[in-house]
Amino acid sequence: MDKKQIIFRKAAIEDAPNLIKLCKETIVQVYGQILPWEKLEPWVEGDMVAEQVNKQWQDMIVAEKAGDIVGVAARSDDKVDILWIHPAHHRRGIGSSLLDIVETELRKSGHDIAKLECFSDNHRAMEFYRAKGFKPICEEMDEEAGALKMVMTKTLADESGQFANLEKTCCNGAI
Repeated sequence: MDKKQIIFRKAAIEDAPNLIKLCKETIVQVYGQILPWEKLEPWVEGDMVAEQVNKQWQDMIVAEKAGDIVGVAARSDDKVDILWIHPAHHRRGIGSSLLDIVETELRKSGHDIAKLECFSDNHRAMEFYRAKGFKPICEEMDEEAGALKMVMTKTLADESGQFANLEKTCCNGAI
């Protein structure tokens, strides 16, 4: 990836229409292979994506290329909440850069562990997260989506590169 072509920045309210477009296109292309249409339809044709973007845009980091938003990431508390890259831009390092930014934010906020959830059948994403150091700790049913999701964690290094000595518990509890 030519880093000069990609700009990483905080999202602005003006980005909302492009974030909604990115999310809807990504949902169809990525989750269309995993989830039934009746679960995707409210997100793709309804207002669920717009509601989520309008609720969370202040916490988002965008990847912009030539004025187009090609990726987005966000966190909530200790969790990587969103990491979506438009499928046309997969495997170009954008997801890795966005994840690095989110992990840095988590460390600066005092978190020693990053947590995320990923649909178990999203094999490309699961492979990516494993390669980035996330470890599966348990699988849960996502009732809203009607699909299994994997809960994954990663111990974050502190400023000195040392890893915290952490106690972990699994699903439906603190990590």
